Amino acid sequence: MNYFTWSREYYRDAEKLLKHIRKLEEELKTANKLNLEEINSTIASYRYIYYDVLNTAKLLEERARKATDAA
Repeated sequence: MNYFTWSREYYRDAEKLLKHIRKLEEELKTANKLNLEEINSTIASYRYIYYDVLNTAKLLEERARKATDAA
């Protein structure tokens, strides 16, 4: 697998995480007080993972670009 393909997979995974985050944010609108803290905590965790995956995708994309330029 090359870096470009790998980065695309990471971008797709980041998009899936973002969709899940948006779904949880919608749940906040109807959640009771007891669930608010739990949902917010879950959203924060998913955001951390989302940004980590997104940054990894960007890193792999940059490596793909450098590999292409070097060839």
